[in-house]
Amino acid sequence: MPDAVVDTGPLIHLHEVDSLELITAVFSNLHLPEYVFTEIHNDLIRQFIRRYTDQITIHRVLEPELFTTKDSYSAFQLHLADLAVLNLLIKIADAFAVTDDLSLRRAIESKGRIVVGTIGILFRAYKLELINNPQLTMLINRIFNDSTLYLNRAFKARVLEMIDSL
Repeated sequence: MPDAVVDTGPLIHLHEVDSLELITAVFSNLHLPEYVFTEIHNDLIRQFIRRYTDQITIHRVLEPELFTTKDSYSAFQLHLADLAVLNLLIKIADAFAVTDDLSLRRAIESKGRIVVGTIGILFRAYKLELINNPQLTMLINRIFNDSTLYLNRAFKARVLEMIDSL
């Protein structure tokens, strides 16, 4: 299983549907910039991160590194945590990027890197047989109905069609 550099969104959204543990099941090691960790205000998510210190590493990214990264991605609207994610991806060359942020996703893809979001994590969990088809469908519906992740109806229909074809 690959390593992943993780942004805030997928941690929050998986927690909202009671499936946070899937992120540690589909990736070998998770790398979080300290800037991402400080964006997480939910105590249960913070406790989860602290509980998996053997698999989740919080990295300090220095401000000068952020400014260098910002210069490389000046075409994109990015926040400090986004820049820290990009900086870690430079340092951890073989890691997947995990984010639901569209601007960050586009910046990462502009460098030819693999990006996975919350929906992708759920499909990876299915592919690894960690969840079955009914569980995948239920979690997808919960992501759309019970989480703060905004995805449009057309995308939801496409995702459900993909599940039906599995």
